[in-house]
Amino acid sequence: MKFGENFKNLMPSFTMDVVVAGVGIAGAFALRALDKSLDVVGIDKREKLGYPVECGEIIPTKREMKALLPDLDDYSLFDIPKRFESNLTKEVHFVLPNGKTFEIDFEFHVVRRDEMIQTIAEESSHKLLLNKRIKAFRDGKIVLEEGEVGAEVYVASDGPNSKIARSLGMPKPELSPAKQYVMKGVECNEDVVYMYIGRKISPGAYAWIIPKGKGVANVGIGFRPEYASRGDTIVKALDHFVREYPYSSPFLKDAEVVSSIGAVVPIDRPFESAVKGNVLFAGDAASMVISHVGGGIPTAMVAGDAAARVINGFFNGENDLQLYDSLWKKYLYKPLMNAYTIKRIWDRFSDSDDKVSRLLSLASNADMNKILRCRIPLKIKLLSPFLPIVQKLI
Repeated sequence: MKFGENFKNLMPSFTMDVVVAGVGIAGAFALRALDKSLDVVGIDKREKLGYPVECGEIIPTKREMKALLPDLDDYSLFDIPKRFESNLTKEVHFVLPNGKTFEIDFEFHVVRRDEMIQTIAEESSHKLLLNKRIKAFRDGKIVLEEGEVGAEVYVASDGPNSKIARSLGMPKPELSPAKQYVMKGVECNEDVVYMYIGRKISPGAYAWIIPKGKGVANVGIGFRPEYASRGDTIVKALDHFVREYPYSSPFLKDAEVVSSIGAVVPIDRPFESAVKGNVLFAGDAASMVISHVGGGIPTAMVAGDAAARVINGFFNGENDLQLYDSLWKKYLYKPLMNAYTIKRIWDRFSDSDDKVSRLLSLASNADMNKILRCRIPLKIKLLSPFLPIVQKLI
């Protein structure tokens, strides 16, 4: 239910039970789970929720989530309705700079993320205040250009550059720029998500081709400037990946760019505590991202839902808000920290494609299978104390 004129007239200041600040994935799933008896509003800077799409739009299937997040209490969140699905992929092909490819069985829903967010938020029956940019969080209220919004409890799901997090002095996570094209006429195996590493195409990160079906794909790269060669830019790197890189360009040689978007992705450890007074941080705003692959949709779904359940219990007198820290850590902390550990190790070798290729020549398909599922292979555990030596030898 969107705001009508009668609600708009309450500006410049009004108070709710709960404000969900930012209606992306985390915010939408918070709205979905918040009790209908509560007076709730979701606020977002976009006029159309979820648009433009700023990610690869992939969610592991329910079966994969059971392996990825083994301590989750309820996996029904990942019963993704077919109406949101544009494709279902069955494998991940991980391509090294020398062309060696690991082929890993792993299922992803490729979703229409914008439709998913819009539908879930609207079907929550909670109020939505759109096209309103959050400027700050001051004196216990959200500051908009038009006025202030107060609440007894806030869900801060306002993304990687969270204004609420900055206003409250929360840690600023490391962010990686990313750029993505939606392309049509892509000629790849539509059962496969392709991931590529290489300094020329994606310094310090990875590139991807994610088929959406019928020859359409999300094609993008992460780009960390500190690992790039002098003079390289994110635009040059993505265009090289599309037009010249030998392991991706054959799929894209006749493809056309339909749209283009830039974004930033947290690639840091999550907040040690995601509760600050009456504010609960969820998703990208709390750096709850699988940092070695930049995956944030499933973790945001879990965090938004957990935040809402804690808030429901708070208003029913069943628990305090600190329970949220216990829940999200139970569900997410170990996989997120494993991902961060893998990313930190990866960073040691990201300045050289030759080093990366030699390092991963030691890996097996089983090792890459574990890495994709946020588990640290035994080889990495054994080598970790000797990484400075390995770095020099390789």
